[in-house]
Amino acid sequence: MRRAVIDIGTNTVKLFVADVDDGNVVPVSSKDRTTRLGEGLNETNRLAPTAMARTIQTIHDFVDEARRLGAEDVRALTTSAAREAGNRDEFLQGVRDQCRLEVQVVTGEREAELIFRGVTTDPQWFNQPILVMDVGGGSTEFIQGENGEIVKAQSLPIGAVRLTEEHGENYVALVDFVRRTLHQSMNDYSVVDRRMIGTGGTITTLARIQSTRQLASAKIASAELMDHAIITADDLRGLIDRLRGLPLSERRKVRGLPPERADIIVAGGAVFLVAMEILGAANLVVSVRNLRYGAVVAS
Repeated sequence: MRRAVIDIGTNTVKLFVADVDDGNVVPVSSKDRTTRLGEGLNETNRLAPTAMARTIQTIHDFVDEARRLGAEDVRALTTSAAREAGNRDEFLQGVRDQCRLEVQVVTGEREAELIFRGVTTDPQWFNQPILVMDVGGGSTEFIQGENGEIVKAQSLPIGAVRLTEEHGENYVALVDFVRRTLHQSMNDYSVVDRRMIGTGGTITTLARIQSTRQLASAKIASAELMDHAIITADDLRGLIDRLRGLPLSERRKVRGLPPERADIIVAGGAVFLVAMEILGAANLVVSVRNLRYGAVVAS
């Protein structure tokens, strides 16, 4: 059956179309567009009219694209930004009216479940003891599991957009806040005898920047090619230090870094780096199979 999932995040809206058969997922199309739905939410607790408008237009475009590709089932879900906003019903009604689509607002717990389910559609990880970490625009999920089952999971309100709006370019304050938050939340998580896996736009982008630097000057590695890429803590630290040392205007020119993600990449990378330091993880493996894969196989 051909299915489509529209994942409406705090920073980006993502479309994933795939053929699904007995839990096996064969991708047909995958694309995303930055709409920054959660812009200003941290300060106002409301979704801005302009952010809602551009997000709804993107959803409309993606619904058309999914149907053009023959998707029999088109489902949409939204995570941190919409579930926290005081005016989320206005946004959901706008999607109903303009896109003829119902949007499921998922809890942090459900978000973690779908991320884990997505990662474990990869046969390499299904039976392995793993710790999955996903950094989004508004939240970060940690999911520890083995044999295809979740052992423990949590969703924390720290994400790349939220942290950037709170701390701006004050990297020291940002890292101190993330470190205090994670120290209080990660006592029961471990990478001992367990593979650490990173998902989401932040870590995929950082892996792409690293990979692109090693390619011929005319080439930029695609996001999908980053599946199973390995990033060491030292590599990650070096990437973040390089990026935060650049003015935003220069950061937008970095090969492999989409300009619309340049302002939040340091904050998102810092969450991964601090978590790896706390856990003592020497490296992590990137997975492109995240929430969208989990949602497309979910009943």
